[in-house]
Amino acid sequence: MKFGCSEFHKISRKTARSDCLAIYEAEKKQLKALLQGVRKISLTTDMWRSSHQIVEYMVITGHFIDAGWNLQKRVLSFVQVPAPRRGIDVVDAILKWLLKDTISDNNSLPVGGSLFYIRCCAHILNLLVQDGLGKIKGIIQKVCESVKYVNFNDSRFKTFLEIAENKRLKEKKFIIDCPTRWNSTYNMLSVALKFKFVFPVYKKREPHYNYEPSSEDWRKVEKICKLLKVFNLATHVISGSEYPTANLYLPEVWRVKQVIDDAIEDRDSFMREMAT
Repeated sequence: MKFGCSEFHKISRKTARSDCLAIYEAEKKQLKALLQGVRKISLTTDMWRSSHQIVEYMVITGHFIDAGWNLQKRVLSFVQVPAPRRGIDVVDAILKWLLKDTISDNNSLPVGGSLFYIRCCAHILNLLVQDGLGKIKGIIQKVCESVKYVNFNDSRFKTFLEIAENKRLKEKKFIIDCPTRWNSTYNMLSVALKFKFVFPVYKKREPHYNYEPSSEDWRKVEKICKLLKVFNLATHVISGSEYPTANLYLPEVWRVKQVIDDAIEDRDSFMREMAT
């Protein structure tokens, strides 16, 4: 470092720690001053797990409108939440930092505090999607195993791409899903769907490949992807940390409602089709 920058001076661990704490205290003081003029604030929470520790933390974020009518977002607290981390445990962690009674005494809660807790819209969408994906988990498993098989080594992937190029497909890669993120499952299915005519030919070249989805499976994947596309767009808008305003997310919620209403009208035939 000294060779690269002659002005560099090594500091001790103790100095680095004291500098970090000094910056923290200065930022904390500025945040308190900023919040002095804030009358209404919305709190959101999110759980975070350290990659090198078996502990989980919760971050409390405040969203508010400043004097210039600009939407502001500030991290207010970052605390460790012990297991089992149920809903009541999260509430207790919040109340240790911010007492509801104290806010009520200042008449800061709208509608007498009846709207103090609002369920996460993005989480509700996730529950809806996960329930729907459970109906076709067998088909999803076929597609997932097919993607893993092709991506297992360069030889398999090269053979697959040669077939895709012969069919004049421009896609060059797959997306592998993450079981805990439904949108990654949607991305995997939507990309794999583009290769649906490649897998039957690939099966003839690879006798050990035993996960080929049928034409009926692909038809169901295509139908479910049309639904998931609406949910995916809504989740992106609703989860936007810089712009979670009602004028943006309410239209997306309405589109989701329309999709669900249309599905309910044809529910019996749709569910029979997904189950077979």
